[in-house]
Amino acid sequence: MRASVIGILAGLTVLLTACTNTGNVRNYWKNADVTVTESNFDSAEDHFASFAEKLVKAPLKDIGPAVDELMEKLKSDEVSYYVYSEWIVMAFHSLLSPCRDPGIFNRFIEHFKTDGIMSEGEFSPLAELADKDLLNAVGTLCTIPKLSEEKLWKPGEETLFLILNLDCATCVAALRALSEEPGRHIALCFGNTPVPTLSGWEYYHPDGLDEYFDLDAAPFWFTVDADGKVKTSYTLVPEYHNFATPDNQ
Repeated sequence: MRASVIGILAGLTVLLTACTNTGNVRNYWKNADVTVTESNFDSAEDHFASFAEKLVKAPLKDIGPAVDELMEKLKSDEVSYYVYSEWIVMAFHSLLSPCRDPGIFNRFIEHFKTDGIMSEGEFSPLAELADKDLLNAVGTLCTIPKLSEEKLWKPGEETLFLILNLDCATCVAALRALSEEPGRHIALCFGNTPVPTLSGWEYYHPDGLDEYFDLDAAPFWFTVDADGKVKTSYTLVPEYHNFATPDNQ
């Protein structure tokens, strides 16, 4: 994972707490002041974190109105709008967040597109993240660039895919951490470092990998059943941040 992303995550650790709260979020923002200032930044972030926790547990009928109410209030303060947009990305898109929810994130993306606050250049990268989140959802046919079905799946055999940055020191430890998982093991690689000499893995370097996956989140993995349908959604490799090794061979 790139250093810049790690820095952002470190600054938003409040959003990475366990999402266990429940409750009706439909009127969560009704009487709330969404303005973010230097003096109330921490409390505003805490308030949003509580909202994120409740939202991912809320009934579907309450999610849309809750999102809509928040975004409508934010339109009156452009600075706060951008602050909340960062929190939204980290809460509902980041693989590190237990509040990650591609459906909810996409609902926010619809507002970013139509609210008239963000420019096309600001909105487009977020829309790309949303598209990547929705790709390879559980139960859908797996989609990976420039790899044919006969290479990816064999009848009756599950396949584990690992998105791997070969230039990152976490590379070998991530491969080892998943070595005991069932099925074929395929590493979809990017970076210029030669592949490690570890048995049990097939290495591919598909063109356009960044068009399908959020490469900043690597290393992460997902599984596909024998019919080519996604079985396990995008998942971080356990304790990825402790994988640094001096020698990736």
